[in-house]
Amino acid sequence: MVTSVTSAPTTTTSTASQSAGVSLAKNFDTFLTLLTTQLKNQDPTSPMDSKEFTNQLVMFSQVEQSINQNKNLEKLISMFSAQQSSNNLNFIGKIVDVDDNEVKLASGGSAFWSYELPAGVSQVKYNIINSAGKVVRTVTQTSDQAGGFPSGRIELAWDGKDGSNNAQPAGTYKLEIVAKDAGGKTVDGTKVFARGYVEALETVDGVQYLVVSGNKFLPEKVVSVFPAPTNDNTGDDEGDDETTS
Repeated sequence: MVTSVTSAPTTTTSTASQSAGVSLAKNFDTFLTLLTTQLKNQDPTSPMDSKEFTNQLVMFSQVEQSINQNKNLEKLISMFSAQQSSNNLNFIGKIVDVDDNEVKLASGGSAFWSYELPAGVSQVKYNIINSAGKVVRTVTQTSDQAGGFPSGRIELAWDGKDGSNNAQPAGTYKLEIVAKDAGGKTVDGTKVFARGYVEALETVDGVQYLVVSGNKFLPEKVVSVFPAPTNDNTGDDEGDDETTS
């Protein structure tokens, strides 16, 4: 059901393990050169104690193992990142609901949210708020059904205009919902989600984001995915339209 309020991946490979491996090899070569020189020039009547250089050999071996483990870990991380990027590509061209109530309104465009009401809600007040915290549009809807509004995900479509039918400027807007029961008591538990079309992927400082109708969200914030509609009405896959005046 729809409520209408009207009037590419980059992979970065670390070179830390490679540098550590080169440094260890140089140090080990130096150590062997010094050890060989000491052994050649030791006093036969008072030979060197083998414990010290044996301990150093053990330490070199442990460091080498740690470097190899880091290399393997980097490979696993790289494989995981590549797999994650591949999975994120599947979002492109889909409609998603994101665990966030902020959406971006384009100039002359529309904005969409979805929401879930708890049981027993008979009246819903929608407040659309701009980035300055000002309420630019308020709509109140009352259910004429016994038991209140049905449960399930409902889409809210806003045409970008205030109560006087004036188009609002492009920017970020939030949806606030105040739900009440038949007795006028406020009911808690309403969930609001930003809804939009996944246009692209964008990587910022090594972190990949979904570009959803101009806004950037982490992929893990996606709570629902829907196939893109065949026309401009993003609510066609959600059921019959419900218009709020």
